[in-house]
Amino acid sequence: MTPAPKPAMPRALGISKEIEDAAWFVLGAGLQGRPSALDGRTQTWTAEAAAELLERLDRGVADAKAPMMTNLRHNLADASPSAKQLAVELLFLQSLPLAHEVKSLKVKRARVAEAASWLEPPLELPEELYQGMTDHGVIRDRTAEFNWTIWDHLKWLCRFVQHVDRQSTAEIGKALKDPLAFHLLAAGTPDDQPAIRRSIEYLAWPSYFEPVVADIERQEIRDAFASLVGGAKGDSEVEITADIRRIRLHLDEQAGQRIDWYARQLVSQWRKVGDPGRRAWLLRTHRDNAELLAAWQAEEKVTLDVEHLRLLDAGVTAGLVQHAVDEDYKHLGYVEREDTKTAVFAFLTVMKPGDLALYQNAGAVRIGVVLGEPDHNGDSRRMRRKVRWFDEAHAVTDLPRHIQRQLATPGIVVDVTRVVQALQALLPAEAETEPDADTSPATVALPMLGGFRPVTREFADSLHMEVEPLQEIADLLEENRQLVLYGPPGTGKTYLAKHLAAELAQDSTDERVKLVQFHPSYAYEDFFEGYRPDKTDEGQVSFKLVAGPLRRLAEEAAKPGNESKPYFLIIDEMNRANLAKVFGELYFLLEYRDDRIYLQYSPNEPFTLPDNLYIIGTMNTADRSIAMMDAAIRRRFAFIELHPQTEPVRGSLLRFLEARRLDTTPALLLDALNQAIDEWDRDLMIGPSYFMKKAAQTPAGLRRIWKYELMPLLEEHYHGQLNRAQLEERFGLDQLLGRLAAR
Repeated sequence: MTPAPKPAMPRALGISKEIEDAAWFVLGAGLQGRPSALDGRTQTWTAEAAAELLERLDRGVADAKAPMMTNLRHNLADASPSAKQLAVELLFLQSLPLAHEVKSLKVKRARVAEAASWLEPPLELPEELYQGMTDHGVIRDRTAEFNWTIWDHLKWLCRFVQHVDRQSTAEIGKALKDPLAFHLLAAGTPDDQPAIRRSIEYLAWPSYFEPVVADIERQEIRDAFASLVGGAKGDSEVEITADIRRIRLHLDEQAGQRIDWYARQLVSQWRKVGDPGRRAWLLRTHRDNAELLAAWQAEEKVTLDVEHLRLLDAGVTAGLVQHAVDEDYKHLGYVEREDTKTAVFAFLTVMKPGDLALYQNAGAVRIGVVLGEPDHNGDSRRMRRKVRWFDEAHAVTDLPRHIQRQLATPGIVVDVTRVVQALQALLPAEAETEPDADTSPATVALPMLGGFRPVTREFADSLHMEVEPLQEIADLLEENRQLVLYGPPGTGKTYLAKHLAAELAQDSTDERVKLVQFHPSYAYEDFFEGYRPDKTDEGQVSFKLVAGPLRRLAEEAAKPGNESKPYFLIIDEMNRANLAKVFGELYFLLEYRDDRIYLQYSPNEPFTLPDNLYIIGTMNTADRSIAMMDAAIRRRFAFIELHPQTEPVRGSLLRFLEARRLDTTPALLLDALNQAIDEWDRDLMIGPSYFMKKAAQTPAGLRRIWKYELMPLLEEHYHGQLNRAQLEERFGLDQLLGRLAAR
C-alpha cells in the first residue's frame, strides 16, 4: 500500500526516519483528505467520524477501575467502521513518539492492534505502521501527562480532525508548507491540550518543532541556553518555540548532529539544580473540612483557600507571593503568614501537571495526579487545580513508616517528594496495562530494611583483619546509624572507616561516601549550612545560604530512587571540634531519626536525617579529649575501640607482613614497644600503621620512623614523668632490639 505523498519538508538532522515516516503514513492521508492509509478506502478524517468518536468518548468510562482499552471497547461497541478506524489512527498517533520510559513497545503495538481487531472484519495493520513503533521514541514527557490523560488526548485529536476538516484546501496546503501556519492550525483546535498538540506539531514538522512538550521543560531549556543566540525574544509560545529552535540549530552545528535535549550532558545544564522532576504534594483543608474533601473527590480537583489574597498569576515569583501575603494577611500571626506563603507559592508555581497529589481523611490516604494549571474558576476565594483521583484509598497505618512520617508534616501544602517513588508504587495499574499482559510490576526503591550485605573474607583479608570484628562493626552501624571508631594513633581508624564505608556502599565511584575533618574552628555553618559572602551579577557583595557536607549528602540520600542506597559521612578527628556547636539542633535527629526539626537558617523548611545516611566518626585517644566527650554524643553514637591489643587491629601488622613475604621484625618491635607502655596508659599505645610504610623494611628507614615519629610522640606523652635518658632506656630502638635478641 502506498501512503499519500509527503510535501517537501527539510528532514531534521539525526531524527528517527522510522518515526517520521510512520507519522506521515497516517497524518498525510488525513490532512490531505485522502482515504485512510490503513486500508486505502475508508474516509476517517471527517467531521462526522470525529464527532461520533468524540461523542462516545464524552460518555465517560463504564468502569473506573477497568483498563482504558476495556472502556474504549465498551464505548465503541456499536460505532460506525469509520469512527472505529479513526480511533485506531488516533491511538497510533498519540503513542508513536513516546520514548520507552513512558510506553513500552509491546504496549504501544498491542493497543493499536487491539483497536484494529474491533472492526468487522478485523483490520490487518500494514507493516509501514509497525516500522515506526520502536521503543526508541523521542518524547520523554516529565509531567507524565501522556500516562494519565490518554482519554483527554483522544478527545483533543477528535476536535483536531473536526477542525482540519472544516479548513479550505488552501489553508491546509499553507500549513503543510509553513510550520508556523501548522502551529496556528493546531492551536485553533477548541479546548487546547498543549502536550498532545505539541506532539502532533512535532510529528508534522520535526525539522522545526522539538520533542519537548512540557511547559516547564521548554522554559528551562530556553532560559538555560538563550545567551548562546543573543538572548530570548519573548515569552509567548511562538517566541519560546523560535528561541529553542535557534538554540538547537546552534548546538547541532557544534555537535555535527541533531542534539538530544535529554542526553545526560545537556539535561545537567538546563534542568534546575535540585529539581526532582515529578513531585508529590500533601494537601489539607482548613479545619479538616470533610465536605470540601468530598468535593475534591467528586469534582476531580484540589483547592486552596485564598479569600483575602489579591489575584496572582500562575508562575508568580516567591518575592511577589511574600509581599502579597504580608500585605493582605496582616490579621494573621507570623507563623500562619509563613505557612500561607509556602502554600500559595507551591500551588501557583512549584506544583506542575503530572505531580502526585494526596490528602488524608478518616485515617485513610487518597492519591491522584495533577492534570491542570491553577485557576479560580470564577471563585475569588479559592484557587483550583484539576486532579484525577484514584478510587482506592490506603489506610495510613498500613503505609510504610517513611511515608507515615511525611504525612505527619504540618502545613496546608506540603512537599513530600522524598517518598514519591514509594507513593507511585501504591497507584493502580496504568490504563494501558492489560490484566493478561506479560509485564512485571514496577519496582520501587524503599528504604533499606535488610541491612548491609555480609562482610566477606576477601574484604577482611584486604585489610589484614578478621571477619568477625568487622561484621560486628557493620552490624552496629546498621543498627545505630552512627558510630565512632576511637583508639590510639596509627590504629587505622580513618583507613578502616573509608574502606568499610566503600565496601558497604558498594559504590566504586565514592559518590556515596564523603569525608570531612573537624578542627577547633569548625562550626555548624561549615558542617550543615550557613551564610557565605557571594558576588552578585552587578559586582556587589551579598550573602548566600550555602549547604555544608551533611546537608548536601542528606539531600542526595533522600532523593527519590536513592532510598535503598546507603550513604556514608565520615567525620575524621571528630573530638577536635566543639561538637555541641557543630551539631546544634541536629543532636535531636541523631537520636530521633523518625522525627523532623526546623532549622535555624531555614525555619520554614522541616528537615530530617534519612534512614539510609550513616555517620562514622573517628577519635584519637592520645590527646585524652575523648574523656571530655559529653553524654549527649555518647548516647547517640556507638563507640568501638580500635586498639593494638584487641581485634580487629591486633595481629594485623603480622598478617600484613606475612601476606607480602616481608621481614616480620617490625611486628615484634610493635608488640615490644606497647608492652613497655604501662597498662594504665593503654590509650597511648602505638598502632601498626607506622610500620606498614615501605621505609620500615630497611634498617635506616626504621630508625627514621623511630627517631622522628615515635620518640617525639612518646616524649610528649611522658613529659614531666621521664627524662630523655629514661625514655631511651625504656623505648629506644636499640634497647628493644636487644631485648628481642635476648629472648
